[in-house]
Amino acid sequence: MMWLWTSSLNFVLAILQLGFNLLVLIAVASDRRLHTNIHLLSTSLWVCNSITAIVTIFFSLNPSQCLEVPCFQHQQLPKQLVDMKSRSFAELEKFPALTTAILLNSTISLLTLLTIGFVHALARHNYHLSRSQLSRLIGSTWLLVTLLLLSDFFLIRLSRSFVLAVPFHLALLSVFLVLNLIIHPLNLIQLIISQRLNPEENSHTVRLKKDCATASLWLLLNSLSFIIIFMMVAWESKEKDQYNSIMGIEVAAFSVHCVANPLIAVIRDRQLERSLSRIIMRNKRPRTNHEEDLIIALMRDPPPPYTE
Repeated sequence: MMWLWTSSLNFVLAILQLGFNLLVLIAVASDRRLHTNIHLLSTSLWVCNSITAIVTIFFSLNPSQCLEVPCFQHQQLPKQLVDMKSRSFAELEKFPALTTAILLNSTISLLTLLTIGFVHALARHNYHLSRSQLSRLIGSTWLLVTLLLLSDFFLIRLSRSFVLAVPFHLALLSVFLVLNLIIHPLNLIQLIISQRLNPEENSHTVRLKKDCATASLWLLLNSLSFIIIFMMVAWESKEKDQYNSIMGIEVAAFSVHCVANPLIAVIRDRQLERSLSRIIMRNKRPRTNHEEDLIIALMRDPPPPYTE
């Protein structure tokens, strides 16, 4: 019964997550004023959030199949590998697509935030990336994520389980998280020091400080989600029979940052908020008929008084 409630909650959060992230993507793509370095880099966050939402929707709609069909057959494995698998990550292997989507989301999010942190550090020294350099940065991020997923697949095929892939990937995510926790606070501290030394700030410095604060909020939420991933792995190491409800709750908690990140971006960026409002309200404008248009025109520009 608890599993059904968590599946329903995950489905609702996934629908909100998919809709909100797609709206932000459309708003950034449709407004040329939002084609800045930070907005274009952050599109990777919205894309991976949308991918995770799609996987979560299928996971929530058909949970029974996930429980009945394991991704590996115990009968085909040697006894040593079966014992190794039974001790760890057995539950994660029942949800291979969901586990991959969660690891993909965390990897892209942390790498994108790390790239944004380096761009902010360069911007503090008045070095701005060109559009081609930015495209290469985004392409390199996705290429690195693809290589990491291929290495995970190789480790899974090698060990016939997640016993090597998950610790390897979590170790890499830990390195990315530590680098993010160094560069983003350092950018904020340097901007605060420069503000005290030079109270008269220009528009570029104000914008940069606002973007650094937004990226720090994103990092805070992604750090909490990374802790949730560790909790999922920690529960796997315990001798328990029912993990389904626990994993459903943890997936719901993980999905919170996928909804909160674009929400924070919209709240802190007035231009993005206006673009999103125009998209939402485009079809909400009242339509008037010909008679109403004529009355409005006469009220706005009345005819001259009649004279003989």
